[in-house]
Amino acid sequence: MHKGMTFVLLITCLTGIFSQELNFKVNVVTQSSINSLTNDPAFFADLEKNLTEFLNTTKWTEDEFQAQERIKGAIQLTITEELQANVFKAEMVWQSERPVFNSAYSTPLISLIDKNVSFTWTGLNPLLKTTNTFYDNLSAILSFYVYYTLGMDYESFAQNGGEAHFVSAQGIINSLPSNYVRDDGWKNDGSTRRNRYWLMENVLNPRMRQFRQAFYEYHRLSLDKMYEDTDKSRAIMLSALTSIGQSNIEYPDTYLIQMLGDTKKDEIIEIFKMGDKGQKSKVKAIMVGMDKAKGDKYEVLN
Repeated sequence: MHKGMTFVLLITCLTGIFSQELNFKVNVVTQSSINSLTNDPAFFADLEKNLTEFLNTTKWTEDEFQAQERIKGAIQLTITEELQANVFKAEMVWQSERPVFNSAYSTPLISLIDKNVSFTWTGLNPLLKTTNTFYDNLSAILSFYVYYTLGMDYESFAQNGGEAHFVSAQGIINSLPSNYVRDDGWKNDGSTRRNRYWLMENVLNPRMRQFRQAFYEYHRLSLDKMYEDTDKSRAIMLSALTSIGQSNIEYPDTYLIQMLGDTKKDEIIEIFKMGDKGQKSKVKAIMVGMDKAKGDKYEVLN
């Protein structure tokens, strides 16, 4: 074989083996109330480009990923206010998914809205992978959610498989300088339990071990086996949801469990529409117990 062709094939193989972990689509939008010198669409297009490159070209772990194994997701960053020149307030929708074995279906793993994203962006400051050293708030927020995403993805394939990534996310919280500890997105004073601090507190709290075990069983032992034996897999999923319901009793009103309901409700409803009357009744009681405000969504399981 021609030496040049051998070299090209080698590079192709190495690229496939050592590709980065994420394959995220990023969309940056601005509300009409934003008016400043940064109202130039090119300014925010540059931000979008930088976010995309940061997420998808950074090597976040030491693990080897084939190109087709990269975790798919999407972010929408909506700039809601310019607090001062180049200092912005925003809301971020963060979503990720993972494929289900033996199917063309991808299951949603994360679907959240963070309404407390504040950052400085001049177009000159680089985004930096953050673990135990704080650089800037936008780098910290993005890195936090990347590690949370990696953790939840790994948890869905192996029992406690995401622990190292959750610890990395916690390290970001521990590295925050004093002026950010009181930021609404990070603070731990109890005035809100729906932010990044409490998300990681929930994941790492020993009371949520049962939740994490059930999260693994839901995905690896139920969804991934659904093609082989639908009835058995549905029964395993009911058992996993029962454990999650018990976690909610032992540690009520956690951000983590609320997010699971938000992310999985449509999937759970579709799967249990075909269940027997007893299964439907149990699933409805469990899910409504987690989030009474969404009780009407489960009426279809009557």
